[in-house]
Amino acid sequence: MTPSTRTGLIAAPAAAALLLTGCAGGGGAAADGSDPAHLRVAYGWYPTCLDYAQSNPFALFGRQVLDTLLSENPDSGELEPYLAESWEVSDGGRTYEFTIREGVTFSNGEELTARVVADNFEKLWELAEQGAATTPGAYLRGYDRAEAADDSTVRVVFDEPNAGFLQANTEGQFGIIAPESLEKTPEQRCAEGTIGTGPFVLEEAVQDERLEYTKREGYDWAPAAFERTGEAALDRLTVQIVPEESVRAAGVVAGDHDLAYSITETGLSQAEGQEGVESVLAPDRSVVNTFVVNTSDPVLSDTAVRQAIQHGIDRAELAGTFYGEGVEPATDIVSQAHPYYTDRSDLLDHDPDRSRSLLEKAGWKEGGDGIRTKDGEPLEVELAYVAGTIGADAAGWEYVQSRLADIGIRLELTPVSDAEQADLHSSDDWQLAVYQGASRGDADGIAAFYSTDLTVWGAQAPRPEVDGLLAEQAETVDPEERRKLVDEAATAIIEEAYGIPLYDSSQVLLARSTVQDLTFPVNSWEPIFYRVEKG
Repeated sequence: MTPSTRTGLIAAPAAAALLLTGCAGGGGAAADGSDPAHLRVAYGWYPTCLDYAQSNPFALFGRQVLDTLLSENPDSGELEPYLAESWEVSDGGRTYEFTIREGVTFSNGEELTARVVADNFEKLWELAEQGAATTPGAYLRGYDRAEAADDSTVRVVFDEPNAGFLQANTEGQFGIIAPESLEKTPEQRCAEGTIGTGPFVLEEAVQDERLEYTKREGYDWAPAAFERTGEAALDRLTVQIVPEESVRAAGVVAGDHDLAYSITETGLSQAEGQEGVESVLAPDRSVVNTFVVNTSDPVLSDTAVRQAIQHGIDRAELAGTFYGEGVEPATDIVSQAHPYYTDRSDLLDHDPDRSRSLLEKAGWKEGGDGIRTKDGEPLEVELAYVAGTIGADAAGWEYVQSRLADIGIRLELTPVSDAEQADLHSSDDWQLAVYQGASRGDADGIAAFYSTDLTVWGAQAPRPEVDGLLAEQAETVDPEERRKLVDEAATAIIEEAYGIPLYDSSQVLLARSTVQDLTFPVNSWEPIFYRVEKG
């Protein structure tokens, strides 16, 4: 079988799940001779932290052991019961009560109670205040307290309306962990992982090599959207750390891996024409791949410079030339699968003449070498990117470099490590950086990235209009009014070039055709292996 994109069940951008229904197979051993109850996943990077609340980029690892209070139906977008059987919202979106499902236990045998859930929220807020759980902290904006109203009812109270809180409880970072894990320090949680109620248990983690999961015996509380009851179909799950894409792809072709993450045209070409291998597209509901802009930087505080960069990049050529399957030019600040997506491609057009005019009017005059200057200083901007990361290919950034040179901006390219990029978050010593990752499929995910009150990217100059709109939407429970506020904020973000959206990418994977029923209910980095089978 030649590689094919399994996209038949994604009917519209609103569908946030991709269901892979593989080729039918009989019982016993998988067609490639591997153990039919053992899924082998090739992944590029070992997680810097095994606690999902503190490590959003490594969602795959945390989600397998965690359940959440609510589930989001991938087809309708409706919220459905999970660990919470029911819920009520009162006081204009300030008070939330959840009735906790009975009979649920953590993998260490501890019981799930309302008190445990309340303690989870209290600890999550504590971590947020310490700066260890920045993203969940943004979703708990206005948090006052959580308490057990009785043995099965937990009450969460906010000082102000929190319109996105229910949807936040479908996210893995809000996964409920056991009292034993709550007692650990943030450092211990990162090193050891956390204990959850989920369908798998982390049995072994070997630094930079692999993570081993086993099926949770007695598990029987998956949400209806997972379309399975009882224990996981698999007995074992191995995530093998394979940094080189070519090796990941070769492993799938050879049958050594069942699934490989982060595949580009390079890996797809290796699989071309190979029997029993298929490519998989998993769309994200997130902020698109973006140049993060340090708006307090002396050069980039100039709106004209930011706007010139915005219109100096040919996104269609960037996506079409340097990225392959699953990558399209950005047409908004969020992906097309995001519920708050609106086509704003007219605001992101490639118009180098406009860029030159903006710079000229702002006093940036063309120099003898083609690079503009102002008050004797050349127009130079540094881009920091994580070398070797999918979507951060140097050739693509060199292309952007050439396009910006055409309008008189010298772009300096600086490859950095993951650790160095993390340090940039709390520093003011940067100008442009590359954002890649999955944010939340809610307006609060936009706020967590673009609000200067919430973003993990430091050194942002206040932007009162956008900050105000994003704060107001978080308190607006009327869906139509909330949408209007988000639309206004998104338009301002693009027009003022507070971020430079680049391309909208789906995660591309390679899979053996024996892999069946893989789901991505939240985003492409958070697969659910619970219902996966190998035919």
